[in-house]
Amino acid sequence: MDPLVPLSSKLAVTAEQGFALRQSRQPHYSFDWHMHDCAMLLWPQLGALDSRWVVEPGTPKQALQLVRHTALLLPPSAAHSTRSRALRQRHGELYLRPELLGRTTQFGVVQLDSAAFAILEALAAPTLAAGTGEFLVNALVAQLAARQPVACDTATEPGPDARLSERMLGLYADALEEETGMPTVEAVAQTLGVSARQLQRACAIELGTSPVTIRRRLMAAKARELLARGTPLGLVSQQLCFTHSGHLTRLLREVLA
Repeated sequence: MDPLVPLSSKLAVTAEQGFALRQSRQPHYSFDWHMHDCAMLLWPQLGALDSRWVVEPGTPKQALQLVRHTALLLPPSAAHSTRSRALRQRHGELYLRPELLGRTTQFGVVQLDSAAFAILEALAAPTLAAGTGEFLVNALVAQLAARQPVACDTATEPGPDARLSERMLGLYADALEEETGMPTVEAVAQTLGVSARQLQRACAIELGTSPVTIRRRLMAAKARELLARGTPLGLVSQQLCFTHSGHLTRLLREVLA
């Protein structure tokens, strides 16, 4: 291990079950370069995370802005740093003893499908029943072993467009939390002091999709969260500022979980 990169040991907390879960809601989260003595899965639940990592000493530094439905799986002793510029963010860190992962598991950025994401959400739920975690982690490890990591470019410092995409996500998160209605892409661009085209380019570079698609996904995810809590469809429609419940129903039908 590089003596210049501090070790944040997690083996003790994983001793009993083989894994341990940590969540953070810290505004403007920042954790400088460090490493763990176990594997780690990092994933955003709300907002986005700027992540940088080096899998092995001497290999190129890599970087990616993680968004919902993406995760970063790192082996033991991989140096990494994580930060979020968002005022409202939530992410999970799942520490795994190395022996839990199979030899075929590949590390790096992973695109989470609905099944893997649902497992992580269940693990992070405060109402998780005792003894259920081990079953969920085993199912998650099987999911990860079957996936190929997403290709990622060598790291560069985030430019203005990268900051734009995350600031956009922060504005959308604020609107969802405050139930003020999701601003249009044009309104977000104006608030950020850029053109709609600049914002579209930022999203294409950093998030791999358009601002409209991100907006629709966030609204659908929030609606499903409220419906899962037992909130009536009509009230969910009002909270998200839809003019008619039928519009929300169509959005949920068109945007898959």
